[in-house]
Order: sequence, then C-alpha cells, then structure tokens
Amino acid sequence: MDFDSEKAVDMLLDNEDKIAIKKVMEELEDRPELQHVYLHKLFKRDHHKGQPYHEKQINLYAEYDRPNLLPFLRDSTHCPLEKALEICHQRNFVEETVYLLSRMGNSRSALKMIMEELHDVDKAIEFAKEQDDGELWEDLILYSIDKPPFITGLLNNIGTHVDPILLIHRIKEGMEIPNLRDSLVKILQDYNLQILLREGCKKILVADSLSLLKKMHRTQMKGILVDEENICESCLSPVLPSDAAKPFSVVVFHCRHMFHKECLPVPSLTSPTQFCNICSAKHRGPGSAILEMKK
Repeated sequence: MDFDSEKAVDMLLDNEDKIAIKKVMEELEDRPELQHVYLHKLFKRDHHKGQPYHEKQINLYAEYDRPNLLPFLRDSTHCPLEKALEICHQRNFVEETVYLLSRMGNSRSALKMIMEELHDVDKAIEFAKEQDDGELWEDLILYSIDKPPFITGLLNNIGTHVDPILLIHRIKEGMEIPNLRDSLVKILQDYNLQILLREGCKKILVADSLSLLKKMHRTQMKGILVDEENICESCLSPVLPSDAAKPFSVVVFHCRHMFHKECLPVPSLTSPTQFCNICSAKHRGPGSAILEMKK
C-alpha cells in the first residue's frame, strides 16, 4: 500500500475471495488514510459490499476526501443520516448538511441554511424548485424581500413556479433593484411563452379528441354479426328463431350484448333511450348504445 496504494487496492479487490474486506481493514487499522483509499474503491465497485463500514467512511471522507463526501451520501443507502448530519454540522460542511436536512425531510432548515450560510440565491431557487413546496417559496420570498440582489434573482427565475405578482406586491416603494426592467421584461416573455405552449397543447388535444371521436364513430357504425350461436343475455335462448320465416326483433348494443326486444324493459317517457342491462349497471359509456335489427 505504501509503494502504490491504487494498484494495491485493485489487487486486493480483484482477490477479495482470498483476502476478505474485514482482514484488510484490520491490517490497515493504524492507517486511516489507506483505509479510505480501499473503502472508496470498494464503494465505487459495489455500493453494498462495504455496508458495515459506511458509518466509518463518513469520517474518512470528511478527513481525507471532502469532494467525494456528498456523492457518497447521495449514493449510500446504508449511511446513518443522523451520524452524518452530526459530523457535517461539526465541521461546518454546509452543502452536505443541506443535502442531509433535505433527505431527512427538514427542507425549511435546509433552505434557511442555503440563504444564511451560502447567501446563494440561485442555489436557493434551485432547491425550492426541486422540492416543489409552496411553503418553501414563501420562506424564500420573505427572506429575500429586503435584499435587492435576491429579489432580482427571484424575478428572473420564479416565473414558471410561483406567480411573480406575489413577489412584486411585497417590494417596498423606493427600493432600488438591480436590472429591474430586464427582469420584468423576462417575466412577460416567460408568461407569453407559457400562453403559447398552452394554446399549442390545447390545439393538439382538440385534434386528438376529434380524431378519436371520428374513429369511435366509424367503429360503431360497422355492422355486427348475429348468427345462431348468439344468445339473448336476458332469457339465455338463441336470439335468432329456429324458423327463419318467423318475424323477430333483436336489439344489439355496441358492447356486443344482444337481447330479444321483448326481453328489454319498455322505455319510459322520462328515459326514452335504451341501455344494455349488463353494461349500464357498471357505467353508461359509448359501448352501451343501441342498434336494432328487425325482420
């Protein structure tokens, strides 16, 4: 490991059946920086094999490799969040603390830390977009209302998520806001773009609905085969008489259920339209309409 830690770790991981993970960790007990190299490569190969050491890895990443701490926290499903939060809080790792608070469901504290510790309006806006929570947007607006640079950032970015009027109405008279005119122009452009998108979607929806309606109409206008094998769904006898010369009246619904006309209830004045007795018990959709065949 001292000679070439990268090659040594690759060799150890390639021969894991001969040299167990536990054995390696015991041998490197006094060299935590080498433990980190080994566990980091192990984690990159398999997120689950080093599960018993994930808690230890939090400290190792914090001590020797902070850039990879946040990716580790994101990818690990075995990492104890409370312990990780405690370590990151002690070391004042703001980005990692924000992620952990968010993952633990404490989004408001995470947003507050972004605004008060990082003073990064773009990151705060991105975080609020990811969480998609109205209360977070309200907190962000309240915090930003006396900070002109924050107001500019909000005006430029919240148009598609929050009604900009909510923010504009709260701006105090006489407050100087950088690039206010450009921000307002962008809001109007975004609004016009939304209107165009909605109109386009509406046209597509109407065209699809009309096309499907025509297709359904064509389908329902097609003839339906009735032969000796079909039975009346009410009396369960064949719908066609055995004597072809005998007059008959058969009602066929688009749902393909068939009845003798005399087996159906007589339409009333209040409800002159007939429906399939079977399907109308479930719903009255296009499939329960009527066709009638007489001879």
